[in-house]
Amino acid sequence: MSDLHTGYKPDRVALIRAGNEIDGALQKRLQRAGFRMQQFGPNELDQLRSASIVINASACADDQGMPESLQVAKLLAEGSYQQIIHLSSYAVFAGGEPRRYDEDEVAAPETRSGRQWLACEEALAGFENLTVLRFGWMVDSNRDALLGRVLRGFVAGEPVALDGLNKGNPVTALDMARVTVAVAQQLASGAGGRGVYHYGSSDSCTAVEFALEVVERAQSLYDEGRFAQFSALETGPDQRDRGVVLACGKLRDVFGIQQHSWRQGLTRQVELWLERLDAERQE
Repeated sequence: MSDLHTGYKPDRVALIRAGNEIDGALQKRLQRAGFRMQQFGPNELDQLRSASIVINASACADDQGMPESLQVAKLLAEGSYQQIIHLSSYAVFAGGEPRRYDEDEVAAPETRSGRQWLACEEALAGFENLTVLRFGWMVDSNRDALLGRVLRGFVAGEPVALDGLNKGNPVTALDMARVTVAVAQQLASGAGGRGVYHYGSSDSCTAVEFALEVVERAQSLYDEGRFAQFSALETGPDQRDRGVVLACGKLRDVFGIQQHSWRQGLTRQVELWLERLDAERQE
């Protein structure tokens, strides 16, 4: 029997870790798809095998890890691998235009984090078999991310300042993993999909709209009589709309990957957060 029992050539995936829940979501999805996989930290790239598909999630760490992520990108660009799938962000665009941003849009970030995301993409640009997946803003379990801030304020009865201006199409870690692994499966099956692709949820929203949905789920699970308090972020004369809603038609047309709503699975994420907050209060 051939070792490549999955039918993928190659069937080995090397995951460069993000250091957060994205790693676990990708690992489970890759294993479910039948890939043989290994995880590596940014300082373990010398252990990568050339006969691998490399999924580089290192830039999905927090902003403090960006210098290290840029170094990872530069080292990967010098290597010899079957494919590199690099996970990137909508933040490479300045935003603010009332339209959907497609892959032909010139990336011209105005924020520090956006410039860091773009620098990682540019460092890898010379690699022949490179696929860049840019995702909408992440819905994750980080304490400082939007979901956690909304639910901490809800439980504590404290007001939360939110952005009601900038729109995006958010992505959960599970949906990011679904899309990434689907691309890896097709590349490993011989698809020629090199290039840049966008993915965001099928429905866009502002932070306030997202928070209202989260609170509705929390009320049904935790306390229907409790209400959230939101206030608008202060805006100055030099501040403007930086919202970015990604167009995702190219990913659908090339790989057949459909958009999901960020509302799918939201109740379970809220439930897990509420359990986490209850455990913290009891400590």
